[in-house]
Amino acid sequence: MQPRLTTTISILSLSTVTGITTVITGIIPQLKRTFPTVPTTLIEWLVTIANCSALITLLLNPRLTSRWGLRPIVISGLLISAIMGLIPAITTNFTVIMVSRLGLGLGVGLFSPHAISLLTHSFTGDLRARLLGYQTGLSALGNAILLGLAGLLISLSWHAVFWLYGLLVIVAGGVAWRGSYRNPLFHQQRLITHALKRHNYHGTS
Repeated sequence: MQPRLTTTISILSLSTVTGITTVITGIIPQLKRTFPTVPTTLIEWLVTIANCSALITLLLNPRLTSRWGLRPIVISGLLISAIMGLIPAITTNFTVIMVSRLGLGLGVGLFSPHAISLLTHSFTGDLRARLLGYQTGLSALGNAILLGLAGLLISLSWHAVFWLYGLLVIVAGGVAWRGSYRNPLFHQQRLITHALKRHNYHGTS
């Protein structure tokens, strides 16, 4: 039995935001003007530092998922990323912005690897292969749309670009509302095991 359509949409929605750390690439020149005393290299690190900190939770992800469960980890990652991503929208303290970017990466590392693993564990056969193909396209499309929106928001202010991280709350809501991620093969194995136990019980009674 394949997951329902709403679950499929919630899983695929993760692919559209996996590249969200790069949406601030276009505001680097404005940040340089806003923080003239901060070294240029450090300002440019605002983009890459999130990817670096994501490696920490990427490495810890299997252990965290086995302990707390898949859906709580994905939702937690999305919410952490949203909160940390939104902080620069309301502050001009460079240190706070840098720390928030570190936190953003930690959150992204919690949910981003599951954009693919959820598909491989929740679907089987031709549908899984087709959805994996969609995942690649959605990832590129989502990144292009986010960068396009960022380009529009730059005309308002560099702060406005960071409001894009609020989209992660919507994705988290979709995962929490309709996310029920079970491996269909695992579910079938549980049914078979339960049937065998019942058979053995009746056979010995």
